[in-house]
Amino acid sequence: MVAKLHTYFGLSSKMGKFCQILDTVKQIPNFAAILAVMENKNQLRWGYLAGIISGITYGMNPLFGVPVINKGLDVNSLLFYRYGVATLLMLAFMLVAKKQIRITWKQFGLMSILGVLFTGCSITLFEAYKYIPSGIATSILYVYPIMVALIMMFFRQFPTWQTWISIFAGVAGAILLSIKGGDGFIDWRGIALVVASGLCYTLFIVIVNLSKTIKALPNLTLTFYCFFIGSVMLFALSGFGVHLNPVPDAVSWLNVLGLAVLPTAIATITLAASTKAVGATKTSVLGILEPLTAIFIGTLVFKEAFTLNVAIGVALILFAILFMILTEKKA
Repeated sequence: MVAKLHTYFGLSSKMGKFCQILDTVKQIPNFAAILAVMENKNQLRWGYLAGIISGITYGMNPLFGVPVINKGLDVNSLLFYRYGVATLLMLAFMLVAKKQIRITWKQFGLMSILGVLFTGCSITLFEAYKYIPSGIATSILYVYPIMVALIMMFFRQFPTWQTWISIFAGVAGAILLSIKGGDGFIDWRGIALVVASGLCYTLFIVIVNLSKTIKALPNLTLTFYCFFIGSVMLFALSGFGVHLNPVPDAVSWLNVLGLAVLPTAIATITLAASTKAVGATKTSVLGILEPLTAIFIGTLVFKEAFTLNVAIGVALILFAILFMILTEKKA
């Protein structure tokens, strides 16, 4: 090979030596397998990092959403502005950066399903708050990692015992974070709505993980169409704009912008990336960082009490995440 390159291309002796090295490397046993292992490890690291970023940024919802709601903006209007602004920002970025926007009709059909599921998750959760305390609602919602694991088992993707330990520790931690006491009865309508919210989120994660059509799409494209479908859905639910209320003031618009960027765009892009890289079950465990982040924001920003059960819940969630990552099987 080297001799031929010298003859036809007149390569220097240094280049010839380089080609000899390449020939030698190719003869190393299992060299391709070694490269595949290295690539897989990098993919796992990115997947875990993306899942952590997704969980943390989703947890910033109260930071931007609560101040706007406290000024009188209704939930449906807030969600429409949230998804609408996120859609416009992502479209502008994709046009400037020349990212893929065109998709097939088959992909659009799946995107429509994902958009409805993602938006349905938000709508049903906020509606559930009308019937049951937010702590109970959060406790029920964050059993969704178990729902993800059970659904994935039907597709012959069985979690390891380490992942099951992380799931139950994380769910227990999320429940402890949500227990704040208080009176009131449990309304079955609230339970039904929050279970529906968790199921929507579960199905979103599972479809992203299993669909080869979705996996072929860039994460930016996937996220853009989810938001676009969500915006159209929310606009239709508002009576095609008849029941939309305006954002109260400039500060509220800044909060809407923050809501659109961090817990919406970035959180969803990294959620899709993590699901593709490490799978639906592990991504759902990493998502339990969301209530943990919300608790810290509530304590530091809104001066909510940091009680013993909250401290134990934080410890359990951190244990769940670290245990899952550190006990990952070596390839």
